[in-house]
Amino acid sequence: MKIAIINNQASFLNFFVNLAKYLELHDNQLVFLNPDNFIKRVIVKNNLKYENFSELTSLDNYYDSESDFIRYYKQLFGIKNTQKLVNQKNKEFSKAFNYLSSNRFDYILLFNGALNVEADVCKALNLKTFYFEQGYFPNTIQMDRAGVNCNADFAKFDLLGFQMFRYYSSEFKPTKDFVIKLLKTNLPERYFFRFFDLSFFNFFKSFLNRKRKLYKAKKRFDKIKPENYSLENFGRYIFFPLQVNSDTQIVLNSKYSSMYEAIEDILPVLKNTGFKIILKEHPFEVEPVDYSKFVDGETVFLAKKTDINYLIQNAEFVVNINSSVGFQAIEKYKKVLIIGESFYDYSPLSIKFSHINPNELINEINKIVVDKDMVDKYLNKFRNDIFIPGHFYAITLEMLEMIRNRLI
Repeated sequence: MKIAIINNQASFLNFFVNLAKYLELHDNQLVFLNPDNFIKRVIVKNNLKYENFSELTSLDNYYDSESDFIRYYKQLFGIKNTQKLVNQKNKEFSKAFNYLSSNRFDYILLFNGALNVEADVCKALNLKTFYFEQGYFPNTIQMDRAGVNCNADFAKFDLLGFQMFRYYSSEFKPTKDFVIKLLKTNLPERYFFRFFDLSFFNFFKSFLNRKRKLYKAKKRFDKIKPENYSLENFGRYIFFPLQVNSDTQIVLNSKYSSMYEAIEDILPVLKNTGFKIILKEHPFEVEPVDYSKFVDGETVFLAKKTDINYLIQNAEFVVNINSSVGFQAIEKYKKVLIIGESFYDYSPLSIKFSHINPNELINEINKIVVDKDMVDKYLNKFRNDIFIPGHFYAITLEMLEMIRNRLI
């Protein structure tokens, strides 16, 4: 097979280089598409192939200021000049579209896809793809033709359909003499080459600014002292863990543009239950946030550093848009009220807010029967058939072979 890899996220280059070498060992042809200057050097050092997209011959105005891709990119990196971003991404889309229209590949592999115009090109051309992301269990990865999280193939099925879902797979055995190579990460070198790469330089300050904000967020979180909630004596409460405001799950997979909107939407309904509500700030929120206007110290409380497992375990139920915490709650046999689009919409313990009468929330929650055997069966489906064991930073032969088996 002829397989293309689209990877401008150097953090996962070690995984894709080893995967490419392993697939080549089994008579596949691998090509990295349009790599930046830093990645190009790594590819050449490892005797792998790359191809660049040709120069622009015609421009497709695929994106505008309201396109999901532009909205996400703009919010993630805090880009102010929307038209400049639209112009650049339309050029990138046009180059990728022209190349992929005239070059055939059996599969195109992408990490996540949210930041790649090539993901939209593949959809426009109806090309065969596989998307990769970290899994929702420790040391697991996602690999799906349609996308990751709520965009994955399995996410569209109800509970019965999900239990019947199977990925197509062959039964090859690992090649035990393959040696996994650990690539050295050199951040100064990566930034040096990207500084002289025009496609990155245009928004280089935005990339660096996000890195700076992430660093400041971590330092800010480290200084916070844990709250002293004694939940056993706290009374009945609903737990609402907040997500990062620029999370792709928020921007692209919910009706909200921020967590403020989500709180304002659902909080009045939660207050009507008579339960207390505990909000929890995300530890790595990169933007300065202030949720104090929602907190009254009597009904609504805010946690910043209380252990999330402790908060889940003692809650009546968990409210979630679509983050991994909702899935984590299901693992603990907790009911989850979903107010966005998630891949666990149809779990045995999930209920969609959009599917119920808000005035009947407690009645609908109480209708859910916690059948631990059914929940375990649901979770084991992910372990056995959906997620692949392994980690992008701790690659194993078995992991590479399971990926090869799914590439049929």
